Amino acid sequence: MKNKINILIPIFIVLVLIYVIRSVAGPRVQVEVLLEGSMEDVVNTKAVLIKNETLLNPTVDGVSEPLVSDGTRVAAGQPVVAVYSESVDPELRTRLEQVKRKLSLLDAEQANLLSYTGDMSRLEKKIAEQTAKMIEKTQEGDMAAVSELQFIIEVLCEKKAQLSGNGTGGGTLEALTAEKQQLESQIGNAHHQITAPVAGEFTTMIDGFESELTPEQMNRLTPSALQSFLDRDRGQEVKAEADACKIVNNFCYHVALNLPADRVNTLRVGNTASLRLYELSGELISGKITHISSEEEGMCTVILECDRYIESLLKRRFVNVEFIKNRYSGYRVSVKSLHTKDGVTGVYVRRDDVLKFIPVTILYNSQDIAIVDSANTENPLRLYDEVVVSASSYEEGKLLR
Repeated sequence: MKNKINILIPIFIVLVLIYVIRSVAGPRVQVEVLLEGSMEDVVNTKAVLIKNETLLNPTVDGVSEPLVSDGTRVAAGQPVVAVYSESVDPELRTRLEQVKRKLSLLDAEQANLLSYTGDMSRLEKKIAEQTAKMIEKTQEGDMAAVSELQFIIEVLCEKKAQLSGNGTGGGTLEALTAEKQQLESQIGNAHHQITAPVAGEFTTMIDGFESELTPEQMNRLTPSALQSFLDRDRGQEVKAEADACKIVNNFCYHVALNLPADRVNTLRVGNTASLRLYELSGELISGKITHISSEEEGMCTVILECDRYIESLLKRRFVNVEFIKNRYSGYRVSVKSLHTKDGVTGVYVRRDDVLKFIPVTILYNSQDIAIVDSANTENPLRLYDEVVVSASSYEEGKLLR
């Protein structure tokens, strides 16, 4: 038995040495796992937003006060601004607007209040949720939101008392309605309201470009004309224009940008292209090209019509954008893994420890990375293939280990 062990030990040592020698002297390869990916042909630039904007200017003298908050979507015919005579007590008109706001909140809550009838547990859950929100807004210092939440909680507690048989309900509505009538009788004819002539987003942010950058005039833009507007960017600063406000169409807007002429040569009016407003959202916005200007000093102005709503977008005039001419999807490989064999471009993959050449079609490539696809279905790439990035030598069929 001892002699048998003595024979096995040298055999084991010889096998280990053979493995080490083959590992050191054999072909050295570096591989990467083949994964799907995408790349974009992108131009980073600055753009101007062109919107359908309707300016609202009071036709009578007085102090204007918005009836809705900035960014609120309003319907055509909805009152949006109150104009008060200089003789009206400011405290009186402030109180009137507060009462109107509470009535508006109460009206919005009516459907919910009716649904709570006979369901005390759901009502108590709602009160707890609103109380938690009020605490959160208090910590944030948003006292306007705290005041509104406090009012809603009062209304909900009134409903709870009614369901418990400790109250009749409706007292808040009656009290607010009576106070509104009293305040309006005190103000009398000393104020009037401005209604929205069209539906859209209400804002008091006026930048002075409303009459210069319009959908009717935008097709006259040239690269130099657009650049003159871009040069006037004041970092979203708004022009102080007394008592002015506007309604913005929140369903459609245009984005105008200057692009190098050689990046425009394949674009046509009516084509679809994509934008990314990376300061506001990482999502792609699809737009239809409505205008391509003549070339001017190597640049062209391109205008896209978009309808994707992004929060706060319509309050801006100038935006930094990525214009995405094309997006390519396929397999992602290192450029240095691409080789040419007999005039055919492809990559070498390691399958069963043997080098295999796979022809590919290059969809797009940068300095380091390429997006490729299989050149034919008979000899395709496979997801998770081991693509050879570097090797001491390339020879199809070579045993790597």
